[in-house]
Amino acid sequence: MPNIIITGADRGLGLSLCKEYLARGWTVFGGKYLQDYNLLEQEREKSPALHIIPLDTGDHLSIAKACDLVSEITDSVDMLISNAALMGRVNCSIDELPMDLEAPWKYFCVNALGPVHITQYFLPLLDKSKIKRLCFVSSEVSCITLMKHRAGNSYPYPMSKSALNMGVRLMHNLLFPQGYTFRLYHPGWMKRQLPDGTLSEIAAYDPSCTASHAAKYFETPLGDEQRLVMYDYLDQEWPF
Repeated sequence: MPNIIITGADRGLGLSLCKEYLARGWTVFGGKYLQDYNLLEQEREKSPALHIIPLDTGDHLSIAKACDLVSEITDSVDMLISNAALMGRVNCSIDELPMDLEAPWKYFCVNALGPVHITQYFLPLLDKSKIKRLCFVSSEVSCITLMKHRAGNSYPYPMSKSALNMGVRLMHNLLFPQGYTFRLYHPGWMKRQLPDGTLSEIAAYDPSCTASHAAKYFETPLGDEQRLVMYDYLDQEWPF
């Protein structure tokens, strides 16, 4: 039975990915951060193959502890899905004065450096796998060439997602020769999942539908694994 760790598994895409891989027969380690959500616990009652791991991807001590907890259960991890992200607006744009120059650093810690730290800590477990698949959830707003006509965005989220893409490129340069394969994914504008499990009306896509597509993409071998690309929920390639 293969093992997978999924960050940001409390709700939405992360929770739906947990369900997808449980249905596929994987042992799933779901990273939990949001204390006001118990959807992951409800899923755990249905499946003993789900292990809930407390995890703040912006805190290296939390990452180290999570790695220790996973190591107590298994000696290898086959796939890592870095899904956790900090969203929402902060007052950080040249047309929103005064600019908040402190809060945006949390975005970079979670969205850009967090996935790198997660990968670093879990490499000893991933090294023992034959699959060695690293998957990263990015965003359309990470694409510099496609942001020409989108004014009004607060800077931290797009900038941190662009930084994530560069981090994935640098990790690919180092780890692909060691047998690792990579997935970079834009999931689309998904509806937010509320603590009671219902979905907001705002946004276009149900996280469960996106997760079904994403899980298949993450799991299926590509024809050219050496070429790092970003695909979306419609199987379209995006520049980044």
